[in-house]
Amino acid sequence: MARSTFPVLIFLYFLAHAGFTHADSAPTWMQLSIPERTALTPIAYDWDQLPAEQRLKLLKVVKEFAKLSPTQQQIFYTRLKPWTQMTPAQRDAARDNFKKLQELPKSEQGQIKRLWSQTVGSDSAQPGGGQ
Repeated sequence: MARSTFPVLIFLYFLAHAGFTHADSAPTWMQLSIPERTALTPIAYDWDQLPAEQRLKLLKVVKEFAKLSPTQQQIFYTRLKPWTQMTPAQRDAARDNFKKLQELPKSEQGQIKRLWSQTVGSDSAQPGGGQ
């Protein structure tokens, strides 16, 4: 599980750091292509209410979505909606934590990833968990 999760974490990291200059030109849901809608299905009902800058960041990341394995796509789907519902401060904290994780020695990264997958796995086994 940890190996299939790591590319998604990288994917989300790039999502967090994608830069844009024309935030006012973010398309509406109806203006998205079929592949873009497919990748963004978990947030279809929220799309038009997201800030333009966030929509543009998501579109940049979606270009890489087709390259993910089906397992990685599923992980992306489960994490997309919670990410869009975070406040900017919460997303900044998540980015900082990801950066700190990347700075740790590989052995410590592995330990943290194992603990994380155990925690996420136990949460999803409980009613309403993992959401």
